[in-house]
Amino acid sequence: MVLSPEGPSALRAAERSGINLYSERSLHDQVKRLLAGPGDRIEAAVGGRVVDLLRSDGSVVEVQTRHLYALLPKVRALAGAGIRVRVVHPVPASLEIRRRDPDSDRIVSTRRSPKRGDLWSVFDELVKAPDLISLPGVAVEVLLVRASEVRVRDGTGSWRKRGDRTEDRFLEGIVGAASWESPEDWLALIPRDLPEPWSSETLGRSLGIAPARARKVLYSLARAGFLREEGRAGRRKLYRNADS
Repeated sequence: MVLSPEGPSALRAAERSGINLYSERSLHDQVKRLLAGPGDRIEAAVGGRVVDLLRSDGSVVEVQTRHLYALLPKVRALAGAGIRVRVVHPVPASLEIRRRDPDSDRIVSTRRSPKRGDLWSVFDELVKAPDLISLPGVAVEVLLVRASEVRVRDGTGSWRKRGDRTEDRFLEGIVGAASWESPEDWLALIPRDLPEPWSSETLGRSLGIAPARARKVLYSLARAGFLREEGRAGRRKLYRNADS
């Protein structure tokens, strides 16, 4: 069964149920509009839920900058109704931080964040939402972006940011992308010539990523049902293909 788009009354009902279409940050909104093509509808109501983008072919796109697990109820419902869903996760490959003075409203400093995201950063989120990997008809896409962030030093932010409050994030450009949908797509992340069983150490070394990140990759694929645990090597769990 495919849910059909609903009218303005459903959209208003979705807003009343706690979906605030106008509190999203600019990065989310800019990516959503960049992805929209001819005939696509932005912020359309489908089955009583507001989706970011309803394609002309009936598929759905959801843009989520963080907390991918928050999308699970919506994605499960849509996929369960036979609707193809693409979850798009923007990851800042570079981030320029601009600090705004709350009194003068001027940008008083600009610097580059030392943090650099990459395609593997998505597993920091997927480790909490492995169902997004295993749900049929659901694709996950990572957009590597150049982004800027405006912070206001008004004392309401965290101590880690010296009281700066993040006001907004903006898209400055897209530098790369990758997407996965089928079990074969996800399993292709593990090099074919890497002998089984795999550990976070051997996978991390092969991929050039930290063992902590490789551990999230293996855990996420195992929770999705694509890998199975097979003992330990010291303190590290070992995994192999679930079908082998």
